[in-house]
Amino acid sequence: MPLVLLLAACGGFEQEAYDVVLDEAEALAVPYSCTDKTGEKDVTTTGTGGPSGLAHHQRWTVRADEFGATLLEMPDVVFKNHLGTDIDFDVGDVGLDVLEGTTSTEGPFQYINIRAIPLEVGTGVTTYTLRISIDNASLEDDAIHGTLALRGIRAAGLGSDAEEQEVCTSTLRFTGTRVK
Repeated sequence: MPLVLLLAACGGFEQEAYDVVLDEAEALAVPYSCTDKTGEKDVTTTGTGGPSGLAHHQRWTVRADEFGATLLEMPDVVFKNHLGTDIDFDVGDVGLDVLEGTTSTEGPFQYINIRAIPLEVGTGVTTYTLRISIDNASLEDDAIHGTLALRGIRAAGLGSDAEEQEVCTSTLRFTGTRVK
């Protein structure tokens, strides 16, 4: 009897693939907002231009992972930030990027990748966080939609002494159709 219960509990989400389309108008001139925190008062500027460099049509695969979590596989993510600098989330790899995510049972679904890039030795770091949110209630829907967001934080100093100097955010919408 215990074996039958174990086998019954193993069903559920395994994998789905989606043909994803990034909002083309936004992808050509991605809106961003940067806040300079180095003066007496924070100064925020907005514009368009970064991040860019992502293909407008992509194939994403969501797979079940251990303990009910999911993984998102997508083409290699290389952004140009608002300053025109290339940000590669897995340096040297030209294959798929794999982002760890939330449970497969109930949406919305979040996937995260973090990349820290040192400034001059000992002076600080810029940390980029890529967050993909699939806003659907189920990963087995015929169509998905959501946002791809990039956040960059430049900090002076290291460790607990680090002080934020600039925070930049960009968000890009996407839609996708399940591959059957």
